[in-house]
Amino acid sequence: MTVLEMDADKLPAPANAIFDRIAAKRRAHGEGFGGPYLALFNHPALAERVEALGFFLKFEGVLPRAVYQFIVLSVARATGAAFEWHDHVQHALTAGLPQSLIDGIAGVSSASLPPPYGLLRDILAKTLAWQPVSDALQAQAVDEWGKEGLVEVVVVSGFYQMFAAINQGFDIRPPAERV
Repeated sequence: MTVLEMDADKLPAPANAIFDRIAAKRRAHGEGFGGPYLALFNHPALAERVEALGFFLKFEGVLPRAVYQFIVLSVARATGAAFEWHDHVQHALTAGLPQSLIDGIAGVSSASLPPPYGLLRDILAKTLAWQPVSDALQAQAVDEWGKEGLVEVVVVSGFYQMFAAINQGFDIRPPAERV
């Protein structure tokens, strides 16, 4: 990227202050901060609002961490967002997703996934295709995670689809792939 500033230390002082505050908040939860947010911090007000939603979904939402991470990795794999995949595999393992489940996210059928991941796969097949989630799938999700959980499943899918667009649009790559 030659147009956007991608170094947090070179952002204007007001943007850098917001970045530092958010990075500290993430570090307090054992998380790093950067990647696509560096591109977003070229528009600090937008970055702050996007991060607030991301923080809520990741740390304060009702979905279990393993479910959240399964959604993130599924969206990353489906959209080709290599940065998100790279950034979330370790989080998924820490959340309790088995390596075999992570390895199979791209190619395993819903029927062969253990509960509740088959249900998630079926819902994500709809959200990733921008199609309505059927009443039957919604009812199953409400039984599993409540109405708030159902809403979060769809919103997390959309949130990471947005990040896939940011990653692809600004060529955000995992550290090993950077030129």
